[in-house]
Amino acid sequence: MSAHANALSYDAAPAFSTPLRFFLTAPLFGVAAGLLLLIAPELLASRWTPGALALTHLIAVGFVLSIMVGALFQIMPVVAGAAVPRSGPLAALIHAGLTAGVASLCIGLGVGAPDFLVAAAALLGISFALFLCAAAWGLWRAPIAQATPRDLRLAVAGLGVALMLGLTLAMVLARGLPVPLVTVLKLHIGWAWLGGVGMMLAATSWVVVPMFQITPNYPARLTRSWALATFAMLALWSGAVAAEWSGAALLFGALLVALAVVFAAATLRLQQHSRRSNPDSTTRAFQLGMTSLLAGVACTVAAHYSEHEAWPILAGILVLHGGFVSVIQGMLYKIVPFLAWLHLTQEGIRAPNVKKLLPDTPARRQLLVHAAALAALVAAAASGSADLGRLAGVLVGLEFGWLLANLVRVVRAYRGALPA
Repeated sequence: MSAHANALSYDAAPAFSTPLRFFLTAPLFGVAAGLLLLIAPELLASRWTPGALALTHLIAVGFVLSIMVGALFQIMPVVAGAAVPRSGPLAALIHAGLTAGVASLCIGLGVGAPDFLVAAAALLGISFALFLCAAAWGLWRAPIAQATPRDLRLAVAGLGVALMLGLTLAMVLARGLPVPLVTVLKLHIGWAWLGGVGMMLAATSWVVVPMFQITPNYPARLTRSWALATFAMLALWSGAVAAEWSGAALLFGALLVALAVVFAAATLRLQQHSRRSNPDSTTRAFQLGMTSLLAGVACTVAAHYSEHEAWPILAGILVLHGGFVSVIQGMLYKIVPFLAWLHLTQEGIRAPNVKKLLPDTPARRQLLVHAAALAALVAAAASGSADLGRLAGVLVGLEFGWLLANLVRVVRAYRGALPA
């Protein structure tokens, strides 16, 4: 067990239902994305069609961001010592607003309905304002003796920037606000990928990878400086993009790409030194995720030098579905059974072993479907084949439905262990 794990404050954990509500509804947005792609496989031909924007946000906001918010409710008090006031009722309120807001956003983007976009901006804006205020209240009062609490602060700040830019874009589309659309869009993507999700992934990986995958700790120099360097570089890149200084924007963008490569490569290197003789599903999911992130970075670079429409689409698929979704699914397979075991134990109940709550076999089979879905998405985007697009839709719907079934299996085992 790592030094990080020894410092965790499990007594400060919120009720099991607090993060669980986010974890159980998020896969439904992934199922919806699969159905949308099955009905309209041509969406992978362009990234700017209304349907493609809806598809992207079903995964990016409906799945990835929902899981992140639920995870932060769990991680902040346990890992960072950041108590969130009245976390149960607050999580229920934020979850309701987030779920309705994502549905409204994707309908508004998909069918070009301005009123749905305005409703989405209001629902998501209020929900995230509540969440960011609660997170800031907890994190700014927490000690920052380790890298994770500090980096979580940066991730929350990055999420806030990405959210403000996203809400601005929604209002531009709905009400024609006079702002430079392309500039705001570029900044929104940069802050969402690296400022929010990327920073959150790194901050949790500093703890989760050594703890659950039995690896050495990340190098101290990396954990001490990576998030600070990334945040500073994002700020410099944003200033250059806003000022239309193309040379400076290219330089800072290249440095951001280099930072992303350093994190992914460091994680893959750690996993090679795991003390597990046989890598489990979570380790495999992380390996797929980090490899996909590296491939996505390569496609991003190719997109800069080539006019071909497929490069940015492939970059998006590899970073979002291959990178972030792979890692999140792998983390869920460790976190949810562990939380079930923890809460049973804290209630004085003899809890089943974590591996009995969710054996590795169903998780491994589901992740194989996820890998097949990723391959189909890449093949469909590269070839423009509608048949491959439909296949990808079926596999995406199946992978998220199976993920939900596996998580429900844990919840049933948890409830079965409770006294009648």
